[in-house]
Amino acid sequence: MVRRIVLFAAVAQGYIAPRGLAPRALRPLRVTTLEKEETAVAAATKETADRLVVDPAIEAAVDDLLNEECAVEEPEPECLDEEKMAETRGLLARLMRRSVVSDAAGDADVAEGEKLEAGWEKRGKSSSIRRNVEVWKALGGCALKVLKARKQGSEEKTAAATFARDKLLTLGPTFVKLGQVLSTRSDVLPAEYIDVLKSLQDDVPAFSGARAKEIVARELGVADVSEVFSAFGDEPIAAASLGQVHLGTLKKTGQRVAVKVQRAGLKDLFATDLKNLRKLCELLDKLDPKSDGADRSYIDVFDESEKLLYLEIDYLNEARNADRFRADFAGAEGAQVRVPTMYYEFSTPRVLTMEYIDSFKLTDIDRVEKEGLDRADLAKRIADSFLYQIVDTAYFHCDPHPGNLCVDTSGNLVYYDFGMMDELKPNVKDGFKEFCFALFEGGPMIDDIQLGVKAKQLVDAVETMGVLAKGADRLSCEQLARYFIRSFKDKQLGKKSEGPGIKSTLGTELQALTEAQVFRFPSTFTFIFRAVASIDGIGKGLDDKYDLGKFAQPFVERLVDRAKYGGDSTKKSLSIFSKATGLNAEDVNTALTSPKKIAYLEDTVRAIETGQLKIRVRSLENEMALTRLGTQSKATTSLLLSSLLLNVATVAELSLVPQVAVFALAAGAGASGLSALLSLSAFDKKAAKYTSKEFNP
Repeated sequence: MVRRIVLFAAVAQGYIAPRGLAPRALRPLRVTTLEKEETAVAAATKETADRLVVDPAIEAAVDDLLNEECAVEEPEPECLDEEKMAETRGLLARLMRRSVVSDAAGDADVAEGEKLEAGWEKRGKSSSIRRNVEVWKALGGCALKVLKARKQGSEEKTAAATFARDKLLTLGPTFVKLGQVLSTRSDVLPAEYIDVLKSLQDDVPAFSGARAKEIVARELGVADVSEVFSAFGDEPIAAASLGQVHLGTLKKTGQRVAVKVQRAGLKDLFATDLKNLRKLCELLDKLDPKSDGADRSYIDVFDESEKLLYLEIDYLNEARNADRFRADFAGAEGAQVRVPTMYYEFSTPRVLTMEYIDSFKLTDIDRVEKEGLDRADLAKRIADSFLYQIVDTAYFHCDPHPGNLCVDTSGNLVYYDFGMMDELKPNVKDGFKEFCFALFEGGPMIDDIQLGVKAKQLVDAVETMGVLAKGADRLSCEQLARYFIRSFKDKQLGKKSEGPGIKSTLGTELQALTEAQVFRFPSTFTFIFRAVASIDGIGKGLDDKYDLGKFAQPFVERLVDRAKYGGDSTKKSLSIFSKATGLNAEDVNTALTSPKKIAYLEDTVRAIETGQLKIRVRSLENEMALTRLGTQSKATTSLLLSSLLLNVATVAELSLVPQVAVFALAAGAGASGLSALLSLSAFDKKAAKYTSKEFNP
């Protein structure tokens, strides 16, 4: 049935409303009396069209489709369950309506949003045991659908994704946020799931304006919103998982504002849902085979997400985040970046009043071109603003999806929704800088000597960040780093990789590192990857030649300049001149000491030739492995001998004295085996002290 729903939704895109009954456009933000009258006429026309044309057509189509599905010998379970049938009927009607009517938040959506909101509030107040059963039942159903569609075609995967999305919506805000996170992980989910789950980013059904007004009045301590706002929109201009935004006008100043209103019962839902998600992460940590060599910690990602989620529902914290973000862009970097001003006087932890900025989505390419904006320049500035956050400030927006990163008619980038922000830890920030130095410093041209130096620097950097375990095989890691740096430099030069792949070049090293599980990404990286995925999607939509790596070069060069020369261009020029001419202390010292070093090398080689110098090679790892193998072999042999002697003493018909002697020999062999096992355990503990697999926190 779901397949038919998706198919019908696609076919219904061809519906064209009769002339004079076109869907109403979004309400203008600044209207005159004439425009108000025009809007009222458009609304009345649309209502008439819906009643006379759209609604009857949708109802008839739903009846036909469901009757066709259920009028069979073995109907689907939904056909036999009236409640499920009603739910399916409503879902199908809503999908059809969205296919033929383009409203931002129409009456049908608000009705659906009210239904969802009431369900979420009811679930938050219900028994936690009942909620647990509901959550695991829903997640199990989603897992079965996904597994069933895994080896099928694109249509089945889309149907499974639609089923999962609707289940997440039904479960509530916690799982809507989970869907939003998954919608950015193209490395985890197929494209069909990404496309469907993306709708959770800015297409969550809204609740009614009346409920929003009640919440705002209660939070601000007034009887009615009219005491604070001279105007307050009945329909939201945007709806998300945790709240929605209404337009308003402050009575005190006449300032046009956007009022963000939080959904009801979020903390109650979070308290139960997060327990279930923690259990899920614990199971994943235990069951994940980690066959790709990454020592993932799902529970660390969960802890970081839980912290950010609770901070996100504190709107006063969001206001402070916005102020800090605005301060970071106060310099030249923020010349074309806008952040709304927060009005604390009219804000609470559940209501946030901010400056209204007229803007539109960067994914609205037609509008971008209509406003005469340079798409390539916009894409570059989007990348620049993100790189500035990561490289320069280390304080970044975790969720810059198209609903939170917009553009105004002047071409200024406008950031919204600062509930989910994160900051790189000091060790991650320092390691990331060293990583950038190793990768970008010196430009695309690099010789073999410098390649070796930079490879060591890069390995040190990833270890500092906590990505690489401290006891990892440095030689294999440096070989991997050389390959990575060389590939990156070749890409900068525009060269195409024509040689053998990484598995052919470094197959043994990769296998050893994979089996050792020496890599682990800190939880903060989850949000960086999410932000990169969002930024990358917007940038490539604007410019086909968008390349975040190329845009990163100027930022890293500036970072290197600040670290080495304090931002002084004169010092940088002198340094370049001294290196080019060799007139620097390091090169002069090398020139003066080279004859002595050459003579030393000559003496060493002659000593080897004459036999006066012998090279001894020890493989400590092999020696330790052989020692352990010998102890293990001794334990195994002794225990087998003890078992054999016990069998002989028990089965063979021996007199008392020989039988006691055999038992004594068995006991001695068993004691020897146990002693060897204890020695083996002590050996492993001692070896573990010198073989660290710890990560930087």
